[in-house]
Formats: sequence, C-alpha cells, structure tokens
Amino acid sequence: MNEHILCIDIGTTSLKAGIVDPTGKLTAYTKIELTGGDFAANEWLTAFESAKKRLSLSYDAICVSGNGPTIASESGRTILWNDGKCEQLKKIQGQTFPQTKSLFLPQIAAFKYFFNEEYNNSKWIFSGPEFLIWKLTGNAKTVLPESRFQAAYWNEENASAFSIDADKLPPFTAPGTLAGYDANNIPVFYGAPDFVVALIGTNTLKSGTVCDRAGSSEGLNLCVSNPVFDSMIRTLPSVIPGLWNLSVLIPESGSLFSSYKKEYENSTGRKIDYEELIRASMEDKNSQGWYILNGILTNFNHGIQYLKKIARENNLSFPQRLSITGGQAKNTQWLKLKAQKSQTTLMIQNCADAELIGDAILANVGLGNYASISEAADKMVHSSTCVEYSKPLPSKPAIYNLEKGSSIKAIIFDIDSTLYTSAEYAFEQVDAQIRFWAKKQGISESQARMKISEYRRKWSAENGGKKISLGNTFINFGVSIEDSIKMRQDLLEPGSFLQKDEKMILTIRELAKFFRLICVTNNPVLPARKTLQAIGIDQLIPEIIGLDTCHKSKPAKEPFMKALEILGVSASQTVSVGDRYDMDIRLPLEMGMSGILVNGVEDVYTLPELLKPFSTGANFNSEQINNM
Repeated sequence: MNEHILCIDIGTTSLKAGIVDPTGKLTAYTKIELTGGDFAANEWLTAFESAKKRLSLSYDAICVSGNGPTIASESGRTILWNDGKCEQLKKIQGQTFPQTKSLFLPQIAAFKYFFNEEYNNSKWIFSGPEFLIWKLTGNAKTVLPESRFQAAYWNEENASAFSIDADKLPPFTAPGTLAGYDANNIPVFYGAPDFVVALIGTNTLKSGTVCDRAGSSEGLNLCVSNPVFDSMIRTLPSVIPGLWNLSVLIPESGSLFSSYKKEYENSTGRKIDYEELIRASMEDKNSQGWYILNGILTNFNHGIQYLKKIARENNLSFPQRLSITGGQAKNTQWLKLKAQKSQTTLMIQNCADAELIGDAILANVGLGNYASISEAADKMVHSSTCVEYSKPLPSKPAIYNLEKGSSIKAIIFDIDSTLYTSAEYAFEQVDAQIRFWAKKQGISESQARMKISEYRRKWSAENGGKKISLGNTFINFGVSIEDSIKMRQDLLEPGSFLQKDEKMILTIRELAKFFRLICVTNNPVLPARKTLQAIGIDQLIPEIIGLDTCHKSKPAKEPFMKALEILGVSASQTVSVGDRYDMDIRLPLEMGMSGILVNGVEDVYTLPELLKPFSTGANFNSEQINNM
C-alpha cells in the first residue's frame, strides 16, 4: 500500500485539492477560488486542472466530493444549494408544492422550473460533484452515503410527485466506489457529500464523538447509536450502518465575518488579513467585528449546550473534546475563543480541511487497502493540533504606588466593569450611543461601529497604545460632550441588565467603615446613579462625579481633582480603583495617588482585606454604616 490520492472537494466559493499519502498525511495542498454563477459546474473542471498544475506532484488515484444538494445538468447549468431558487419556487407554487423529506427533489424541481429547456435537453441531472466525476470518466452515478439516506435523496414515487423524470437521475452508488478512469488512466473514485466526508475525515464515526464543521455555515455533529428527533436538531443516518448523526445547524456562521472583512476593507480602503482583523475585533469589544464574533460564539456555545442537553436526556455519551474542521479551524486565536466560550477542548485532525482526508479514506477503501471506512479512518486520522480549554485562574488586582506605610483615607471607584461585571451591559451602553448616532447620520449601525472603532484604533496607534474614551472619540465626529451627556441620560437603562449584588453590598459596606468613597465615571450622574441602585450600593456611595459634573471624560484631570475636593483628602491619601489602566489608573498615579487595576467584581471583593492595613481608622461608626 503506497498509493497517494489526489483529493478534490468542491465548495460553494472554492475548490480545495490536496495529495494525501498512505498514512493520512496531507503532503500538498491548494485552493482555487470559484466565481459561481449559472454555469458554476463548468468552472469546477477548469479549477480541477489548475489545482493539478499547482500541486505538481504525482498521484495514483483521484477521489471527488463536494457540497449538496447542488444540481447541475450536462451543459454545466447549475443551481447551487444556497442560491434561493428553491425558495422562490415554493412561494410561486404555495400549497401545491409537495411536502417531502428529500433535500434534492425540491432543488431539481427548481432547476426544471427555471431552466426547463436545459432540463429537457440533458440526459442526466447531477447532484453536485458527480458532474465532475462524469466529466473525468464518462460514467454517471449518484453517491448515496448509506441506504438509510434514500429518503433525503429520491425514489421513483416521490420523484413523480415533483413531475421529475426518474430516468434523468443517475443510479445510486456507494462512497468509495470506482467511477472509472480519467484520460491518463488514473482510477477515479466517488467521494460523498462534503459533510459526510468531513465526518469521515475527523473519524466522527463512533457513538459519542463530535465534530464542529465550521466554514461559511456551521454544523455541530454528534454521532449516536440511537436516533433522537427534536425540532432543533437535524437527524440523519451516519455513513456507518447502525449509527446516526445529530446536527445543530448555525447558518451563515463564517460567512458573516467574511462579509464584514470585505465591508471593512471597502470602508477603510486597506486590505487586512483574518489574523489581524480578529485580533483587532477582540481588542475592541464595541467594534462591528466583535459584535459579529460574539454572536457566532454565542450561537456555537448554545449549540454545544443543546447537544449536551439532548445527550443527557437520552442517556448518550458526550466527549470532553471535539474535532473541528473547515475554514474557521485555521485561526488559532479564534479556536481559543471557541474553546473558552464552550469550555470544550478542540482538536484538528490531520488538517483543517478534513473533507480531503475523508476522500483519501474512501479511495483507500475502494483500492482494497482497507476492508471498511471505519478501519481506514482509525488508521489514517490523527490529531495534529489541540486547543485546550483552560479554566481561568483566579485573578489578582494589580497594585500601583501602594507600599508599606502608605496612609489611605479615600477610594475613588470607577463604575462600569469595576463595580459590576456584565459583558452585555458593557457592550450595550456604548453601542446604544453608536446606534443612535448612526441613525442621526443616516448610516448603518455596522458603518457607525466601523468608523468609531477605526478612529480609536488609529488614535491608539498614534498615541503609544493609549486608549481614548467614547466621549472624546465622539468629539472628533462633531458630537459635543453635552450631546454625549444627553444620549447617555436618555438611552442607558442599567436596571435591564444588572441586579442586586449582595456580595458587593457587603464589600462596599465594609470599605465604608474605613474609607471615604466616591465614584468617578465617564457616564452622566443619572445613569451612573441608576447603576449603583441596580447593584444595591447607591446609599453606600453618596457622591458621583459624572460626565456632566466637569464636562470632561477620563482620563482628564478635572474629574479626579473634583473628587479630591469633595472627599477633602490629598492625592497621596487616595487610591483609584478601575478596570482600565489608561482611563482609571495612569493619570491618578501621575497626580500622586495609588492605583488598583481590577479585572471586575471578583477583584473588588478582595479590597477590604487588601486595603484595611493602609486605613487611618474608621470614617463612620459601625451603627451608622449598618443603617445605610
């Protein structure tokens, strides 16, 4: 056994090709972009020839897979699986459109309706990649992954319900069957639909194994021994007899971020690679990029949790690790985010494009090197990369200018993401203003987020990595501080996101026994007071310096000077506590204060124990504090 397999997988926007050696190692790889269109199938042959030239290595067999249910006639006229013509026909025919479990017959019916002459003139109507195999070998067949899949394909009876001539549909054959020989006498083997070969290529062929197939769209697939039927799950047979596949589908997963990349490049006039764009999106939690990424992460996590729930309820096993394949598997930053969000360890098997490994497995079965798909997968599928989920270590606040012998009388608190932790409200209080501004400007929310994010990115790059507040950013777009104040007063409702925090109440109550407390925030006093009320500490911190107090945003000096004036203490007797170094810590240090940089409420809970040794005595008696 020393055959090298040329593996071809036809996607919606690209043709992927690779040469796989007998051990399952991908020794060469290329990707040819596809333009699509009404005759997309003809482009597949051109792309196939281009891929062979690029790879420039010898091979002993060919195996072809691809997406479905894409439909093509002999002329190359094509309806891609996602082009919407099927939905158009359903609207046209209404109640007369037949009900069916078939994924293919509605597409073929749409082909017949919109391209009737092509339909009539073509001897065969192909399901996707079988068109390319026919072009290479002259033989026409349809790959049926396993006999139980027939309901998702067709039979003579349900084809007639759509007025489709069953004789036009190539007969079924099994994955890994020899299709024939190409012009160079190289054997060509039938692959399978792309999602089937992806599961083969990740060895998601045993009960309790999971694969995240994450490309333009996304599917979470759990292999089980017994079928489960649920409205949120697509249940299909496995390619392995007796097993089943439960899928949670996430449409437009990767394509949303891909579209954002194009929009970003058009908006900024510069090219950007995915690595940089993901990094920039992660750094700015109010960017359009993060808005999209966070939505994808949330949907992914919901899908994982739902599959786990189904597994628990049906006594099915669910692994600690899952395989991931597809375009999204090629970015380490992104994989780390997905692992942390779902608290799951992710594995890439052999290569990110597992369809190619699945093709190699099928070809090896067809060549007689293995007796079954399972046997070949066990031998040829190996983990190449593992992205571990690691439970976050308990954080510790960073302490500045606070040394033995320091005497502290007062604490200046930031509010947002300091006295509460809520990613949803932290995002919303900024995004609400950006959405409002977008409406006034007559631009889309996406465009507004990009304009604000790109300005902040450039400002930071030009100012040594420092951060600029939203209020100061808005000034550069003609929004005055007074306008910012009005927006925040009208738009922010923290009570919709936050709730009483008993532990924070006890923390602030304890600190108030020893220190004078005040808040300095870039929000106006009204929404800031609402925030403290929602948490339950508004009576414990009576004074707030807000954006409308000095009409200046942190890190301006004026709000901190006003706080010292109200507190009646010197800078050296004060510690500033906040979650952003540039906004809450850097300037207070320059003014002579101490600083504590926190990662959220968990760090704030530790402050009584941390700061008591530096107190100069209680500012209030215990009875007074307890009555607050």
